[in-house]
Amino acid sequence: MKALTELEQDALAEVFNIGVGLAADVLSQMVNETVRLSVPLVELTSQEVASTQFHDRENRPLCAIRQTYSGEVTTDAILMFPEENSLELVRSMVGSDIPLEQLTEMEQDAMAEIGNIILNAVISQLSNTLGLSFDGSLPEVSMVTGDTIFANFSAPGAGKASVLMLTIDFELSTRQVSGYLAFLLDIPSSEKLIARLDRFIHG
Repeated sequence: MKALTELEQDALAEVFNIGVGLAADVLSQMVNETVRLSVPLVELTSQEVASTQFHDRENRPLCAIRQTYSGEVTTDAILMFPEENSLELVRSMVGSDIPLEQLTEMEQDAMAEIGNIILNAVISQLSNTLGLSFDGSLPEVSMVTGDTIFANFSAPGAGKASVLMLTIDFELSTRQVSGYLAFLLDIPSSEKLIARLDRFIHG
C-alpha cells in the first residue's frame, strides 16, 4: 500500500475540512445551536493497522452509520460516535424533555439522518474537487465495538483494504462530541484516489 505524502495528506485534509464545514452548517440548523467541527486529522493506513489502533483507542460501544459509495472509486464510508455522544446529538435534535426510553427508540432514525448529512457533504466535496462521480446507498445504523468495526465492511479485497481514517471533534454550544470517519478502499480504488489527488495538486 502506497503511503500518502505530506502534500497529499494536507490536500485531503483541506478537502475534507470544507466538507465537514458544510455539514456543520446544516447540523447547526437541525439542532438549533452552533456546531463547530475541528480540522480533521487524516491518515491512510492498512485495515489491519486501523483495526488495532481503533481497538486500542475505543473500548466502549460505538454508534456507526455506514453508506457505500460506488463509481470510479468505490468505498464504504462509516461515521462513528461513542454511544453516549450519539444520544446527546439525538437529544439536541428532538429536545431535552424526551424520556430516555423514547430517545433510544428515536436514535436510529436520527443518527441515520445525521450520518447521511455528514457523509454526503464530505463525499460531495471530494467528488467536486477531484472530479469523481459517486452513487450512494441508504445509511445503515448499527452498534459496534472498536475491535469489530471494520469486520462489517464488504469492499472487494477487504482483507488487503486501505482505511482512510479521519478524526473529528464536534463542538456544540453546550457540549463536546468526538467522532470518527473512515473510508474503506480496496487497492485499485486507493490507487485511483491518490492518482486523482496528485492530478489535482499538480493542476
